[in-house]
Amino acid sequence: MHYSATKFLLATAAIAVATPAAAYAQQRQFDIPSQSAGSAISALGRQAGVQIIAARSFTRGKKSVAIKGAMTVEQALARILSGTGLIAQRNGPQTFVVVEDQGAGAQDAGNATAPQEGTGTADASDIVVTGVRASLRSAQSIKQNSSQVVDSIVAEDIGKLPDRNIAEALQRIPGIQVQRSYGEGSSVAIRGLTQVRTELNGRDIFTASGGNQLSLEDIPSELLAGIDVYKNPSADLVEDQLSGTINFRTRKPLDFAGFKAAASLTQSYFELSDKTRPSGSLLLSDRWDTPIGEIGVLASLSYQKTTFRQDRVSTEPFFTLDQSLGADGTPNNPQDYASATALGRLGQVTTLPHGAGVGKVYGDRRRLGTDVSVQWRPSDTLELTGEVFRNDYKFKFYDYIFFASAGSNPITPLAGTPFTFGENGDFQSGTFTNVPIGDYTSYGARRSRTTDYSLNAKWKATDQLTVTADLQHVKATTKGMRTIVGLSGTVDTLYENILGGRTPTIHITAPNGLTDPALYTSGFFLDNFYETKATDTAARLDAEYAVDAGFLKSIKAGFRFANRKNRTIDTGYRYTGMSSIPDLATVDQSDFFYGKGDLFGDFLAFPLATIVNYDATLDTLGITTRPEYLPSGVNTARLETYAGYAAAFFGTEGAIPIDGNIGVRVIRTQQDVAGFYQQTSLVDLPDGTQVSGPVSFNPVSSDQDYTSVLPSLNLRARITDKLQVRLAASMNIARPSFSQLNPSLTIIQPGREQEDELHNASGGNPELKPMKSKNVDASVEWYFSRTGSLTLAGFYKRISNYIQTGIADRDITFDNGRSFVFSVTSYDNVATAKVKGFEVAYQQFFDFLPGLLSGLGMQANFTYVDSSAPGPAISGPPINVPLELLSKYNYNLVGMYEKGPLSLRLAYNWRSKYVETTAGTGSGNLPIFDKPFGQLDASMSYNVTPNFALTIDAVNLTNTLRENYFGIESRPRESLYVDRRISGSVRINF
Repeated sequence: MHYSATKFLLATAAIAVATPAAAYAQQRQFDIPSQSAGSAISALGRQAGVQIIAARSFTRGKKSVAIKGAMTVEQALARILSGTGLIAQRNGPQTFVVVEDQGAGAQDAGNATAPQEGTGTADASDIVVTGVRASLRSAQSIKQNSSQVVDSIVAEDIGKLPDRNIAEALQRIPGIQVQRSYGEGSSVAIRGLTQVRTELNGRDIFTASGGNQLSLEDIPSELLAGIDVYKNPSADLVEDQLSGTINFRTRKPLDFAGFKAAASLTQSYFELSDKTRPSGSLLLSDRWDTPIGEIGVLASLSYQKTTFRQDRVSTEPFFTLDQSLGADGTPNNPQDYASATALGRLGQVTTLPHGAGVGKVYGDRRRLGTDVSVQWRPSDTLELTGEVFRNDYKFKFYDYIFFASAGSNPITPLAGTPFTFGENGDFQSGTFTNVPIGDYTSYGARRSRTTDYSLNAKWKATDQLTVTADLQHVKATTKGMRTIVGLSGTVDTLYENILGGRTPTIHITAPNGLTDPALYTSGFFLDNFYETKATDTAARLDAEYAVDAGFLKSIKAGFRFANRKNRTIDTGYRYTGMSSIPDLATVDQSDFFYGKGDLFGDFLAFPLATIVNYDATLDTLGITTRPEYLPSGVNTARLETYAGYAAAFFGTEGAIPIDGNIGVRVIRTQQDVAGFYQQTSLVDLPDGTQVSGPVSFNPVSSDQDYTSVLPSLNLRARITDKLQVRLAASMNIARPSFSQLNPSLTIIQPGREQEDELHNASGGNPELKPMKSKNVDASVEWYFSRTGSLTLAGFYKRISNYIQTGIADRDITFDNGRSFVFSVTSYDNVATAKVKGFEVAYQQFFDFLPGLLSGLGMQANFTYVDSSAPGPAISGPPINVPLELLSKYNYNLVGMYEKGPLSLRLAYNWRSKYVETTAGTGSGNLPIFDKPFGQLDASMSYNVTPNFALTIDAVNLTNTLRENYFGIESRPRESLYVDRRISGSVRINF
C-alpha cells in the first residue's frame, strides 16, 4: 500500500503516547513518504515524538479521518495530537484511538456522509461515524486503553448525552445505582458506596449545602461532552472517595477544527402534573491562527425548566403494645394493656400503626448553566486554558399533607369493629377512634449557584519532561427557606387496611366530613431561612519525565494544596400560633394517585396560592415580622489539605505485554468545625396562642489533624489485541461531609397543636473519623469489535470507621419546665464494613445481520454487591444491615437501533431492595427499606439532514409505583407515584 505526503487512511488503531508532551503538539502537516502502512505510521510517530505500540493494518480507500464530522487528515491529527480527539486520558501515558475508514463502498450502519470541513464536498466513500455508535466507540476506547478501571459516557453529538439527566445517564454504567428525588436522579452510589468524589475537568466541584459532592440534579447535561467514572484510585487521583470519582468533561475550543455552532430546543410534558416546560442550549466555538499563536474561544449556554408532582400514601409510625406487669401485678402501661384486652390479644405480641395519611407535592426545577473557555497555544510546547463554569439551580416545592395520627401517644381501637393481624402480631386492618389530625400546607425553595474559575498550563519543557500547572477557585452558595401552615383537630374514625392491595386503604371520617371548617380547631405557622457559602481554592503542580528505559516508561510526581471553607447560617424554625383559622381552600382529591387506591376524599387546607408567596402568607396570618439570623445560628467548617504523590509507569514487551503503574499518595488533613447547641422555648400569650421565645445556646467546636498514606498498584496484561486482564490494589479515604460533622443542634419546643406528633431533630457529630478502605479490583475484558465488548469485573472493599445514620431518643426540658421526648438523628463510626461483588457488561451492534437488521444493537449489564455493617448502637441494640442506599442486585437492559438517519433506544433499569436509612423515626429501631424498583425509558432520533435532527424522549413509561417499609414488609411506610415525562427536541449542528 502507498500513501501520499499529506493524506493516508487510518484503520481502527491504538496509539499510545509514551511522551505525554506529544499530546500538546501544535497542528501541523506531517511529511510521510509513500511506503507501507506500518512504515507510514512509524514515520508519523517519529515526527510527532510518538512511540507506536500497536497499529492494525490499513485498507485502501478514500484517505480521510472522520472523528466528529468529516475532516481532513491534518485536522484530525491536530485533534488527536492535541489531546482532544476521541480520547484524552489524563493519567499516565496518553492513549488515543482513531476511527476507521473502511474504504470505497464500505457500509457502516448508522454512519452518515457529510461535507469535509474546509475542503468542499465529501466523496461518497467518506465514512463519518456519528450518533450512538460513535459514542459507544469512544466510551469503549476509554475503558480499554485506560491505566485504571474506568467506565465512560460520551456525547458525540453536542448537547446530547444518552439521558437528559446526569444521574439517570450514570445509572446505565455497571456498578452504579441512582437515588431519585421527586422523580429525578439526584445522587449515585458506585459499587454500593455513596462516598463519591465529583470533579469538573479533573478539579473539585460541589454544591454548597454541607456535602462534599455536587448535587447531580443541579447541572444541565447539555454542557457536558462526557462523563468518566474512575472505580479504583491511582496515586495521581485526588483522594476523598471510597467508591469512585465521577469526572464531568466540558468541551474546549481546540476540540474543533474551526467554527462550530450547535443549538437545541426541547418541550417536555409531565403527565401527573399535566404541565409542559421548555429547555434549550446553545454552543458557539471558533479558533484562529494569530501572530502570537493559535487561539480558541468557546461559549456554551444551557437552560432547563422541569416540573413534577408526587402523590404519596403513608402509614406510620408503628409501636408494639406494652403488656408488661410491674412487681405489684399492675400494668406498666395501662393504656396499652387496655388496648390489648379490647383487641382480645392479651399475652400476644401486637404492633399497631399510630397514623396514616396522604401527601400531594408539586414542584419546579430551573437549571441555567454557562461555560466559557479560552485556549492559547503560543508554541508547540505550551498550551494555556482558562475556563469559567457557572451552574445556577432553582428548586421549589409546595404541598398538601393530611394525616390522622396519635404520634407516640396511645391510639384507641374502636370497640366492636373487626381487626386482623399477621402471624408476627403486626396490624393488617382495623378501625381507630378519636384520632388527632394534622393538616399541613407548606412551601420550600432552594437556590444553589456554583462558579468554577480555573487556569491550566501544559508545558513541554524538554522532549522528556512535561509540566502541568493548575489553579482553581470555586465559589458556591445555597439559599433556602421553608414555611408551613398547620391545622389540627380530631376525627371520629381512622380505618386502615395496609395489606389489602398494592395501595393501602385509608378512610378518615368526621361528623360533617373533612370539608367542614369547624373540624379545624387550631393552627400554627412555622418559617425558616438558611444560607450556606462555600469557597475552595486549590493549586496543583504535576511533572512527568519520560524515561523509556526498558521496563520503566515514565515517572510522575506532583503536589496539591486545597483550602475549603464553609459557613452556614440558619434562623431555625420560628413558631407562631394562630388566634383564628384563616379562610381555607378545598383540596381536590379526585385525581390523586391516578385515581387508584381506596382513600378518603376532599379536605380543607391553607391555600397553595397563598403559601407560595411569603409576604402574602404573613399578611393573611397577621404576622408583621420575619425570623432573625442569630449569632447562635451560625456553623462553620474549614478543611485544609496538603497532598503529594509519586508514581512510576512501566511496561514490558513479549508474548503477553504487561503495563501499569505503582505509586503512593500522602495527605495531611487539617479540619475544624464550630457551631452551637440551641434550645427555643415557647411563650404563652394572653390570647392563648404560643410564639417562639428566647433562645438559650452553648458553643460547640472540634478540630482534627491527621495524615493518610495511600499506596496503589494498577496492572494490565494484554493477552491479545482484544483480550486483556486487570488487577489493582489500593487504599483510600473518605472524610465526613460538613453536614455530618456539623456540631450544631437546634431543639424547638413543639407547639400545642404538635404535642401529639413525633418530635424530631437532627445534627452532626464533630468527632467523626475519616473512613478508610482497602481495595482489590480485578477484571477480564474482551473487545471483539469497535463497539462490541464483554467484560467481567470483581471488587472487594474493607472499610474501617464506616459512618452510619442512627437515632437516639432524648428527654428535653425547656426553660418553661415542659419536657418532651425528641428522636435525634445523628451519625456514628461503626466498626467495620465490607463490600464485595462483581459486574458483568456486554455491548454490541449486530452488524453481521442482513439489511435493516444490521442496525440492531444491545447493551446489558448486571451488578451484584454484597455488604454488611453493624447498625449504629445509638439507640437500642445494634443489628447487622446492608449499607445505606445499596441494592444487592442491579441490572440494565438497553435495546438500540441505528441505521441511516434513524436511531432508537429502549432502556430498562432495575434495582433490588435497599436500605434507605439504618434507623427510621417510629420504626422501633428498624431500618427503612425501599422495595425493588424498575423504570423503562425510551428515545427516538431522526436526522432530517446531517445538521438537523428531531428527537423524542420518554421517561418512566411503566409509571412504576415506589414503596418502602419499616424493617419488615408487614410494616409499610410509603407508596408514591411520580410523573411520566415525554419530551420533543429539535437539534441543529454546524
